[in-house]
Formats: sequence, C-alpha cells, structure tokens
Amino acid sequence: MAIFAVHSPTLDGDPAAGYERAEILRLGFAIWAFVFGPLWLLANRLWLVLGAWILGAAIVGSAMAFGVLRPWAGLSLYWLAALLLGLEGRAMQGRALTRRGLPLADIVSAGDCETAERGFLARALARPAGSGGSRSTNPTPPGAHDIIGLFPRAGG
Repeated sequence: MAIFAVHSPTLDGDPAAGYERAEILRLGFAIWAFVFGPLWLLANRLWLVLGAWILGAAIVGSAMAFGVLRPWAGLSLYWLAALLLGLEGRAMQGRALTRRGLPLADIVSAGDCETAERGFLARALARPAGSGGSRSTNPTPPGAHDIIGLFPRAGG
C-alpha cells in the first residue's frame, strides 16, 4: 500500500468542478528525481528548485574549476543533492501544487493512483453538504474550556 496526497481546490462552490481538477500525488521517495534531477524538476515545472539546482551546480563547478574543491568532493555534493531531491521531491511538488491553488485536501492509502482517487471521491462525496471540505471554525472540542491538564474541572 502506498500513501497518496490529494490536492484539490476549495470545494465551496461546485464540488464536481473541484473534483475534476484534483491532483493525486504519490508520497515517498522519488526515484526519477534522484536519477534525473534537473530533468525531473523541469518536467514537473518546479522552477524555483530548478533555479537553485542550476545555481548550486554552477557554484560547485566553478569551485572545482578553480581548484577550491577536489573532483571527489564535487561528485559527493552532487550525490547528496540528488539524494535530497529524491527524498524531498514529492514534498516540493505538493508545495508547488498548493501555490498553484490546489491545497492539500486529503491523504489516502491505496494500492495505486486510481484506487486512491476512488477512495478520495468516496470520502468527499460522503461529507455533509455544508462542510465543503473546509475546516471547522471552532478548533477546540466542546467542553474543552472546562479541562485543565488531566483534571476535569478547574480547582477540582
């Protein structure tokens, strides 16, 4: 079973239009980001991270050309950057989707992307009509104002 993040626009208006634009993102290690770093960034339109990657590669390349870094150190930095990209690539994709107007709507555990989408739709359609996938305005549970620590009443 894999974990999937579902990014969908706010469902205040027409829920069907929001579900139509939903993006399903598999969480975990991004092997293609590890192997093909800059090409993966380009394909997934992660422009800021791609710019940072190019800038870092230029700095490391210049340091190697002027003899500040030895070749094994430059190669080690490349592999560390590739490992970081593999580990954090999916999180970078999620933040980019949030910036594009698709906030995180749900987390689903499923065998594949299609099953995850069906699970998300089943849970989203089962929500009450007024909730619209938005969070409650009252973050404290009912009766929580009477609780201090583990004691049921203040002073008791």
